[in-house]
Amino acid sequence: MSEPPAYPPDPHITRDLAPVIERTQTESTILLPVVPELTDSTGRLQVGVAATMVDIICGETAIRKVLPGWVATLGLSLQVGDLPCEGTLAVRPRVLRQGRTTLVQEASLSHVESGEEVGLSTITFSILPGRRETQTRVHWTDEFEPRTVFASEGSGFKQPLHDALGLRFSPSAPSIVHAGVTPYVINTLGAMQGGVVAMLLDAAGDHHATHELGGPTRIRSLEIHYMRLARVGPIRATARTVGTIGSALLIRVELMDEGQDDQLATVASLVVERDDQSGQ
Repeated sequence: MSEPPAYPPDPHITRDLAPVIERTQTESTILLPVVPELTDSTGRLQVGVAATMVDIICGETAIRKVLPGWVATLGLSLQVGDLPCEGTLAVRPRVLRQGRTTLVQEASLSHVESGEEVGLSTITFSILPGRRETQTRVHWTDEFEPRTVFASEGSGFKQPLHDALGLRFSPSAPSIVHAGVTPYVINTLGAMQGGVVAMLLDAAGDHHATHELGGPTRIRSLEIHYMRLARVGPIRATARTVGTIGSALLIRVELMDEGQDDQLATVASLVVERDDQSGQ
C-alpha cells in the first residue's frame, strides 16, 4: 500500500513561510523567520501572516486532542501591538476549553530576540470526523517528534507575499481583491487554508484603509468568522468602512466564492489606523 501524499505539498505557502515547530511532551511552539517579503508598508510583519502561524500551531494542538477526529477553524481573533520587522516570531498555544463539538485555544505571540510580547489570539475549532487519508495518517501523530521543519529544498519567497499568492487588486475599486484556490494555498480539506484566508482579509483591509486614510496603515485587530470552506474560487474580498474608533477605521471584509454562486465564505472585522511614524 502506497503512502498517502505528504501535506503540505511542495510547492506550498507553508513551505515557503518556513516555520519550525518545536515540541516538548506538554507544549508546542511555532517559530517564524520574519523576512522582507512578509512585511507590510510599515516594514512590520503582516498581521495575516501572524494569524497563519496561530492557525497552524493551534490546529496541530487541536488535532492531537481530537484524533482520530479532525478539526476546522470556526473563528479567530487576533490583537497585536508592534509586530517585528525582523528576527523571529514565536506563537505558543494553550487549550482553554474542549467540548464535544468545539475546542477553544488562546495563543501568545512574542518576538524571540527581544523577548517582548507582541500579540494575543483566541481561536475556536469545530471537531469533525476524520475523513481523508491525509488527515487520519499524519506523520507527527504516530510518535513524538520534537521538531518539524516545513521548509524544503528550494522553498522560500522569490517575490513579495501578495505576488506569491497571486492576489489581484482592482485598479478601479480599491476595496476589492481577488485570489484563486490553487494547490499552493489549499488545506487538507481541499479548500483555501484558514491562514491564507487571513492573509487575503489582511490585504483587502489594508488596501482599502490605505486608500481611505491616504498613507501607510497598521492593522491592530483582526476578527474572523469562517462560514464555509472556500473551495472553488476565484475568491472575492470586499472591504468597507463601517465606523471609526478614535482615529482608526473599523472595517468589515466579506469573502465570496465566485465559483460557488457567490456564496459567503468568511466575514471579518479589522481595526486599522494610519501609521504616521512609518519611514521616520
